[in-house]
Amino acid sequence: MAHRIFRWLGLLVLSVLTSLAAAAEQAPPGNRGMLRLTASATLAPLAAEVVETVQRKGGRIALNVVGSEVALEQLSAGQADAALISRSLSEGESRLLDGRIVGHDSLLLVVHERNPLTQIDDAGVRAIFSRQVSDWSQIGAGNGGAIVPVTRGLGNGTRTVVDTAFGIGRVVPAGIVELGTNLAVVLYVAADPQAIGYVSSGAYERARQRGVGIKAVRLGGFTPSAQFCVGSHYPLCRPLLLVKRRHAPATRELMLLEATLGGPLGEDLFVRHGFAAPAVAP
Repeated sequence: MAHRIFRWLGLLVLSVLTSLAAAAEQAPPGNRGMLRLTASATLAPLAAEVVETVQRKGGRIALNVVGSEVALEQLSAGQADAALISRSLSEGESRLLDGRIVGHDSLLLVVHERNPLTQIDDAGVRAIFSRQVSDWSQIGAGNGGAIVPVTRGLGNGTRTVVDTAFGIGRVVPAGIVELGTNLAVVLYVAADPQAIGYVSSGAYERARQRGVGIKAVRLGGFTPSAQFCVGSHYPLCRPLLLVKRRHAPATRELMLLEATLGGPLGEDLFVRHGFAAPAVAP
């Protein structure tokens, strides 16, 4: 197990360096003709492939990886031309921005493989991440021990989805760990038998395929993949959006980006990265 954890720690470092490199590629304000695409951390690997495709077609595009909240702030402020985010738009945001669903994702609650917890309900999730309960024995999981909730940082679209679904406040109580990516959460939970977190279903499947010691907890009786959560009542099914400002000019780069995401290549990219393409929606 130890060598698998060290291997994944190496991947985590590589993931962070990749994100920093992508952020450094953000187009300067005066570079006209360059499409500035900002993307959430969840969508960063997919966005990087999309950018490469647009560049191969002659499009000028730069990628900046941030959280969904920051991505929308940059878009609204004119610091970005398009954003790939991992949550739906609020009513207020929809008045200023155009969001198009380009895929779907499912979040799964995960614990260490030795944790006896197999299922939980909405109230249990809310109690854990609000710190209303702090010991596993309080929710009937084995002989007890301190619960270590692992969440995402403020400004992260994944965190927004979970907070909204379960009515969790935005203030982080003491004793909660904040991490920035799916991979970081996977590694933390695999290393700490007391931890519980949430990750994209695609990240969970990749971790299991590599023998990482985590397991998914059934929520309301389900642990659906992205494809099977579409159209269901699973609370952690979320849309993935391409967002632009209302009445934004239809530049060549923007049209190339939209065509890539909306075509067969885009559908293949979403499926390969563990998401569901819009075509599977009813």
